[in-house]
Amino acid sequence: MKKISTGFLLVWLFLSCTADKTFVIEGTLPHSKYNGELVFLLPFAEKGSERVDSVLVENKTFRFEGKADSAEVWILRMRHLLRMDIQEHLIMIEPGNIWVQLDSVSSSGGTPQNDKLQEWKEARLKSHKITHLLWTMSRQASHDSIKQQIRSRWEQENTAFKEFSRRFAQENKGTEVARFVLEITDP
Repeated sequence: MKKISTGFLLVWLFLSCTADKTFVIEGTLPHSKYNGELVFLLPFAEKGSERVDSVLVENKTFRFEGKADSAEVWILRMRHLLRMDIQEHLIMIEPGNIWVQLDSVSSSGGTPQNDKLQEWKEARLKSHKITHLLWTMSRQASHDSIKQQIRSRWEQENTAFKEFSRRFAQENKGTEVARFVLEITDP
């Protein structure tokens, strides 16, 4: 009887340890016109990787499930022509439940590193909107002195975002999201 109890205990411990290493991605899309389309999940760092997964969109939703031994950056995307309307989206594959909204500006969260990655992406989007506006203003400016002032402000915004990214990485030191942000910010 003692051997049977020990055996059940070992099986329970094994199952409880492996259950924590799974991820679920629950995603939504904005319109039923995407029903029947594929959503692809592929590793960010591996070009031409054999580790590509895909699922069909049904009722404006999709779902991926799998094992996640550690956190890793992946991309969610749709077929090429649909990327004009649906932004491809970076996510952290890590144990837990991840929510994703694929749209013209996509978002995700639900796990610690996905929440942090979303925070960084929102700051990046805000910074890019500012720098794009400044770039447009610079091209339309008629005087060199005004162009120089705008370019100076553009450089300040780029520097400020790089500094934000460095602080963000430092605050999240030791995580995959910190490594990724540093790699993107300081290649």
